[in-house]
Amino acid sequence: MINFGARGHDVTWADTPELLARGLAGYGVHNVQLALPKSFPSLASGAAQINPGMGMHVRRVLSDSGVDIAVMGCYINMTHPDPSAREAALSRFEAYLANARFFGAPVVASETGSVDPDPGRYTEENFTEGMYQEALASIRRLVAAGERFGTIVGVEPGANHPIHDIETTVRLLNDVDSPYLGIVFDPTAYTTPSGLTCDGSDQVTFTKHAFEAFGEHVVAVHIDDFTVDGSGIHRCNVDEGTMDVAGVLRIVGRARPWVPVILEQTTDEAIARTVRRYGNL
Repeated sequence: MINFGARGHDVTWADTPELLARGLAGYGVHNVQLALPKSFPSLASGAAQINPGMGMHVRRVLSDSGVDIAVMGCYINMTHPDPSAREAALSRFEAYLANARFFGAPVVASETGSVDPDPGRYTEENFTEGMYQEALASIRRLVAAGERFGTIVGVEPGANHPIHDIETTVRLLNDVDSPYLGIVFDPTAYTTPSGLTCDGSDQVTFTKHAFEAFGEHVVAVHIDDFTVDGSGIHRCNVDEGTMDVAGVLRIVGRARPWVPVILEQTTDEAIARTVRRYGNL
Protein backbone atom coordinates (compact mmCIF):
# COMPACT_ATOMS: atom_id res chain seq x y z
CA MET A 1 0.00 0.00 0.00
CA ILE A 2 1.15 3.54 -0.78
CA ASN A 3 0.44 6.04 2.01
CA PHE A 4 -0.64 8.89 -0.24
CA GLY A 5 -0.97 12.47 0.84
CA ALA A 6 -1.17 15.81 -0.94
CA ARG A 7 0.00 19.34 -0.46
CA GLY A 8 -2.79 21.29 1.15
CA HIS A 9 -2.74 24.05 -1.46
CA ASP A 10 -3.18 21.50 -4.25
CA VAL A 11 -6.76 21.23 -3.05
CA THR A 12 -7.22 24.50 -4.85
CA TRP A 13 -10.71 25.35 -3.61
CA ALA A 14 -9.99 24.81 0.12
CA ASP A 15 -8.92 27.88 2.09
CA THR A 16 -9.99 26.89 5.61
CA PRO A 17 -9.07 23.89 7.75
CA GLU A 18 -12.65 22.62 7.48
CA LEU A 19 -12.70 22.73 3.67
CA LEU A 20 -9.23 21.24 3.45
CA ALA A 21 -10.19 18.33 5.69
CA ARG A 22 -13.26 17.67 3.54
CA GLY A 23 -11.30 17.85 0.30
CA LEU A 24 -8.42 15.61 1.33
CA ALA A 25 -10.70 12.95 2.79
CA GLY A 26 -12.93 13.13 -0.27
CA TYR A 27 -9.97 12.56 -2.57
CA GLY A 28 -8.92 9.52 -0.54
CA VAL A 29 -5.73 10.77 1.11
CA HIS A 30 -5.05 10.71 4.81
CA ASN A 31 -2.02 12.90 5.25
CA VAL A 32 -1.03 16.35 4.10
CA GLN A 33 1.99 18.56 3.64
CA LEU A 34 0.68 21.80 5.05
CA ALA A 35 2.11 25.19 4.15
CA LEU A 36 -0.03 27.47 6.31
CA PRO A 37 0.18 30.70 4.26
CA LYS A 38 -0.51 28.85 1.00
CA SER A 39 -3.48 26.86 2.28
CA PHE A 40 -4.94 29.53 4.55
CA PRO A 41 -3.92 32.92 3.12
CA SER A 42 -6.19 34.87 5.46
CA LEU A 43 -4.56 33.29 8.54
CA ALA A 44 -1.54 35.15 9.92
CA SER A 45 1.03 32.39 10.41
CA GLY A 46 4.46 33.97 10.56
CA ALA A 47 7.04 33.46 13.28
CA ALA A 48 5.23 35.86 15.61
CA GLN A 49 1.76 34.40 15.02
CA ILE A 50 2.09 30.61 14.90
CA ASN A 51 1.20 29.22 18.32
CA PRO A 52 0.06 26.06 20.15
CA GLY A 53 -3.62 26.97 19.99
CA MET A 54 -3.47 27.35 16.23
CA GLY A 55 -1.82 23.98 16.01
CA MET A 56 -4.36 22.24 18.20
CA HIS A 57 -7.27 23.72 16.26
CA VAL A 58 -5.94 22.75 12.83
CA ARG A 59 -4.95 19.29 14.07
CA ARG A 60 -8.41 18.68 15.57
CA VAL A 61 -10.28 19.73 12.43
CA LEU A 62 -8.14 17.58 10.14
CA SER A 63 -8.10 14.56 12.44
CA ASP A 64 -11.91 14.57 12.59
CA SER A 65 -11.76 13.65 8.89
CA GLY A 66 -8.97 11.09 9.34
CA VAL A 67 -6.21 13.38 8.03
CA ASP A 68 -2.79 13.75 9.67
CA ILE A 69 -0.22 16.46 9.03
CA ALA A 70 2.79 14.48 7.83
CA VAL A 71 4.94 17.49 6.98
CA MET A 72 4.72 21.20 7.71
CA GLY A 73 6.08 23.11 4.76
CA CYS A 74 8.25 26.09 5.71
CA TYR A 75 10.23 26.52 2.52
CA ILE A 76 12.92 29.15 2.94
CA ASN A 77 16.14 30.20 1.24
CA MET A 78 18.48 29.08 4.00
CA THR A 79 21.48 30.40 2.03
CA HIS A 80 19.93 33.76 1.15
CA PRO A 81 22.65 36.22 0.08
CA ASP A 82 21.21 38.93 2.38
CA PRO A 83 22.18 38.02 5.97
CA SER A 84 19.17 39.81 7.49
CA ALA A 85 16.75 38.01 5.16
CA ARG A 86 18.46 34.70 5.91
CA GLU A 87 18.18 35.31 9.66
CA ALA A 88 14.47 36.12 9.38
CA ALA A 89 13.88 32.95 7.38
CA LEU A 90 15.79 30.73 9.81
CA SER A 91 13.95 32.29 12.75
CA ARG A 92 10.61 31.53 11.09
CA PHE A 93 11.65 27.92 10.53
CA GLU A 94 12.65 27.64 14.19
CA ALA A 95 9.23 28.95 15.22
CA TYR A 96 7.62 26.24 13.10
CA LEU A 97 9.85 23.61 14.73
CA ALA A 98 8.77 24.86 18.15
CA ASN A 99 5.07 24.57 17.32
CA ALA A 100 4.97 21.56 14.98
CA ARG A 101 4.10 19.12 17.76
CA PHE A 102 0.86 20.98 18.45
CA PHE A 103 -0.13 20.45 14.80
CA GLY A 104 0.79 16.76 15.17
CA ALA A 105 3.51 17.15 12.55
CA PRO A 106 6.73 15.14 13.00
CA VAL A 107 8.60 17.02 10.23
CA VAL A 108 9.13 20.62 9.15
CA ALA A 109 10.59 20.78 5.64
CA SER A 110 12.47 23.10 3.31
CA GLU A 111 14.72 23.02 0.27
CA THR A 112 18.38 23.88 0.84
CA GLY A 113 18.67 27.30 -0.74
CA SER A 114 20.30 29.11 -3.63
CA VAL A 115 22.75 31.86 -4.48
CA ASP A 116 19.70 33.74 -5.78
CA PRO A 117 17.38 35.58 -3.36
CA ASP A 118 14.43 33.77 -4.95
CA PRO A 119 15.45 30.17 -5.73
CA GLY A 120 14.33 28.63 -8.99
CA ARG A 121 17.01 29.31 -11.59
CA TYR A 122 19.18 26.32 -12.46
CA THR A 123 22.78 27.37 -11.89
CA GLU A 124 25.96 25.47 -11.05
CA GLU A 125 26.93 28.42 -8.83
CA ASN A 126 24.99 26.52 -6.16
CA PHE A 127 27.39 23.57 -6.33
CA THR A 128 30.51 25.20 -4.85
CA GLU A 129 32.15 24.17 -1.58
CA GLY A 130 31.30 27.58 -0.19
CA MET A 131 27.59 27.10 -0.85
CA TYR A 132 27.70 23.63 0.68
CA GLN A 133 29.25 25.08 3.84
CA GLU A 134 26.61 27.82 4.03
CA ALA A 135 23.80 25.28 3.71
CA LEU A 136 25.49 23.02 6.27
CA ALA A 137 25.74 25.86 8.81
CA SER A 138 22.05 26.70 8.44
CA ILE A 139 20.95 23.07 8.63
CA ARG A 140 23.07 22.43 11.71
CA ARG A 141 21.40 25.39 13.41
CA LEU A 142 17.92 24.16 12.48
CA VAL A 143 18.64 20.58 13.52
CA ALA A 144 19.86 21.82 16.90
CA ALA A 145 16.47 23.50 17.32
CA GLY A 146 14.71 20.36 16.10
CA GLU A 147 16.53 18.33 18.73
CA ARG A 148 15.32 20.72 21.45
CA PHE A 149 11.70 20.56 20.30
CA GLY A 150 11.55 16.92 19.20
CA THR A 151 10.82 17.77 15.57
CA ILE A 152 12.63 16.42 12.50
CA VAL A 153 14.12 18.89 10.03
CA GLY A 154 13.25 17.55 6.58
CA VAL A 155 15.55 18.82 3.83
CA GLU A 156 14.58 18.40 0.19
CA PRO A 157 17.68 18.22 -2.02
CA GLY A 158 17.40 19.28 -5.62
CA ALA A 159 19.42 19.63 -8.80
CA ASN A 160 19.54 23.43 -8.47
CA HIS A 161 20.43 23.59 -4.74
CA PRO A 162 23.62 23.30 -2.68
CA ILE A 163 22.56 19.76 -1.69
CA HIS A 164 22.06 18.62 -5.26
CA ASP A 165 22.97 14.95 -5.76
CA ILE A 166 23.39 11.65 -3.92
CA GLU A 167 26.95 12.47 -2.87
CA THR A 168 26.15 15.82 -1.27
CA THR A 169 23.05 14.32 0.39
CA VAL A 170 25.12 11.57 2.01
CA ARG A 171 27.81 14.07 2.96
CA LEU A 172 25.23 16.29 4.66
CA LEU A 173 23.76 13.39 6.62
CA ASN A 174 27.24 12.37 7.79
CA ASP A 175 28.31 15.91 8.66
CA VAL A 176 25.19 16.68 10.72
CA ASP A 177 24.88 13.16 12.15
CA SER A 178 21.55 13.55 13.93
CA PRO A 179 18.31 11.53 13.91
CA TYR A 180 16.54 14.87 13.72
CA LEU A 181 17.73 15.42 10.15
CA GLY A 182 15.62 13.64 7.54
CA ILE A 183 15.37 13.69 3.77
CA VAL A 184 12.28 14.64 1.79
CA PHE A 185 13.00 12.70 -1.39
CA ASP A 186 11.72 13.99 -4.72
CA PRO A 187 13.09 12.36 -7.89
CA THR A 188 11.82 15.24 -9.99
CA ALA A 189 13.66 17.74 -7.81
CA TYR A 190 16.90 15.92 -8.61
CA THR A 191 16.10 16.21 -12.34
CA THR A 192 17.97 18.69 -14.55
CA PRO A 193 16.50 20.68 -17.46
CA SER A 194 17.53 17.79 -19.74
CA GLY A 195 14.84 15.57 -18.21
CA LEU A 196 17.47 13.24 -16.74
CA THR A 197 18.57 13.28 -13.13
CA CYS A 198 21.74 14.93 -11.90
CA ASP A 199 23.72 11.70 -12.44
CA GLY A 200 22.41 11.28 -16.00
CA SER A 201 19.97 8.47 -15.24
CA ASP A 202 16.21 8.16 -15.36
CA GLN A 203 14.14 8.74 -12.22
CA VAL A 204 13.61 5.05 -11.40
CA THR A 205 17.31 4.23 -11.60
CA PHE A 206 18.15 7.31 -9.56
CA THR A 207 15.56 6.41 -6.91
CA LYS A 208 17.06 2.92 -6.58
CA HIS A 209 20.56 4.33 -6.09
CA ALA A 210 19.36 7.03 -3.70
CA PHE A 211 17.51 4.60 -1.46
CA GLU A 212 20.55 2.32 -1.40
CA ALA A 213 22.65 5.30 -0.29
CA PHE A 214 20.40 7.02 2.26
CA GLY A 215 16.95 5.41 2.21
CA GLU A 216 16.82 4.93 5.97
CA HIS A 217 16.85 8.72 6.36
CA VAL A 218 13.87 9.38 4.06
CA VAL A 219 10.97 10.78 6.10
CA ALA A 220 8.67 11.73 3.20
CA VAL A 221 8.55 11.35 -0.58
CA HIS A 222 7.27 13.83 -3.15
CA ILE A 223 5.78 12.56 -6.40
CA ASP A 224 5.14 14.89 -9.29
CA ASP A 225 5.23 14.20 -13.01
CA PHE A 226 6.85 16.44 -15.63
CA THR A 227 7.29 17.19 -19.28
CA VAL A 228 10.41 18.63 -20.95
CA ASP A 229 10.79 21.03 -23.84
CA GLY A 230 13.32 23.55 -25.04
CA SER A 231 12.65 25.82 -22.08
CA GLY A 232 13.19 23.13 -19.46
CA ILE A 233 11.06 21.06 -17.08
CA HIS A 234 7.36 21.67 -16.58
CA ARG A 235 5.69 19.88 -13.68
CA CYS A 236 2.23 18.48 -14.15
CA ASN A 237 -0.43 16.13 -12.82
CA VAL A 238 0.67 12.53 -12.35
CA ASP A 239 0.19 10.53 -15.58
CA GLU A 240 0.25 13.67 -17.73
CA GLY A 241 4.05 13.61 -18.06
CA THR A 242 6.93 11.27 -18.81
CA MET A 243 8.04 9.86 -15.45
CA ASP A 244 7.62 6.17 -14.64
CA VAL A 245 5.56 6.86 -11.52
CA ALA A 246 4.80 3.21 -10.80
CA GLY A 247 8.49 2.29 -11.00
CA VAL A 248 9.42 4.94 -8.44
CA LEU A 249 6.56 4.01 -6.11
CA ARG A 250 7.46 0.32 -6.11
CA ILE A 251 10.96 1.15 -4.85
CA VAL A 252 9.58 3.52 -2.22
CA GLY A 253 6.97 1.03 -1.02
CA ARG A 254 9.51 -1.76 -0.58
CA ALA A 255 12.16 0.40 1.09
CA ARG A 256 10.01 2.58 3.38
CA PRO A 257 6.58 1.02 4.04
CA TRP A 258 3.93 3.63 4.91
CA VAL A 259 6.28 6.57 4.45
CA PRO A 260 4.10 9.57 3.48
CA VAL A 261 4.05 9.97 -0.30
CA ILE A 262 3.00 13.55 -0.98
CA LEU A 263 1.63 14.39 -4.41
CA GLU A 264 2.85 17.70 -5.84
CA GLN A 265 1.46 19.68 -8.76
CA THR A 266 -1.36 17.11 -8.88
CA THR A 267 -4.51 18.97 -8.05
CA ASP A 268 -8.12 18.33 -7.06
CA GLU A 269 -9.71 15.37 -8.89
CA ALA A 270 -6.30 14.30 -10.25
CA ILE A 271 -5.36 13.49 -6.63
CA ALA A 272 -8.20 10.99 -6.37
CA ARG A 273 -7.34 9.54 -9.80
CA THR A 274 -3.75 8.93 -8.71
CA VAL A 275 -4.80 7.28 -5.45
CA ARG A 276 -7.17 4.94 -7.30
CA ARG A 277 -4.52 3.95 -9.82
CA TYR A 278 -1.46 3.54 -7.58
CA GLY A 279 -2.70 3.19 -4.01
CA ASN A 280 -2.51 -0.62 -3.95
CA LEU A 281 1.01 -0.97 -5.39
